[in-house]
Amino acid sequence: MQTIERKVRSREQTRSGIVNTAKAIASREGWQAVSIRKIADAIEYSAPVVYEYFDSKDVLLDEIRNEGFNYLQQEYERILKLYRDPEKRLFEISLIQWEFARQQPEIYQVMYNLDGAYCTLPVYQSEAMQGVSRIICDTIYSFIPKAKEAIKRLYFQWWAVSHGMIMLAMMLKEEQPLDQSEQLYRETMRRFVRDLR
Repeated sequence: MQTIERKVRSREQTRSGIVNTAKAIASREGWQAVSIRKIADAIEYSAPVVYEYFDSKDVLLDEIRNEGFNYLQQEYERILKLYRDPEKRLFEISLIQWEFARQQPEIYQVMYNLDGAYCTLPVYQSEAMQGVSRIICDTIYSFIPKAKEAIKRLYFQWWAVSHGMIMLAMMLKEEQPLDQSEQLYRETMRRFVRDLR
């Protein structure tokens, strides 16, 4: 029994090592530089061994995308338990989105097909992304009970403002300090949430 557990643990560690190596390469060189061969060289395995875990770069990127959305979903659910006020919930969810993008830019890039991190499955078709979207739509609905189409429109606006500002902050980080962009983001999201009423 212990031998089987050890093998399972070893496989999980190898799989995790592959994912972490891909993110490390992307952090240094960008997602265009990530390949199965490069990952294999970095972890000192042969490419066929890496292919045992991930059939292709697409499969690897899909796993990283799901990791990001699953993390956000857990954090959003934590916010729902922490705060009762729907406006506070939506604002805090917005801040988590910002903080995640700032701390994990490589994962954020994969989640939204940015900077060469191209997943073949469109982001809106990702089940993990849909789980996150439902939380945000339900939060908006909890203080603005409107028809489904109206909630979808408000969700789209929230997402466009939040994601758009995050992308601009990432693109312009050499020209405008992230602290300054964050302050602007906070003010904008606070105003957006307040104006939803």
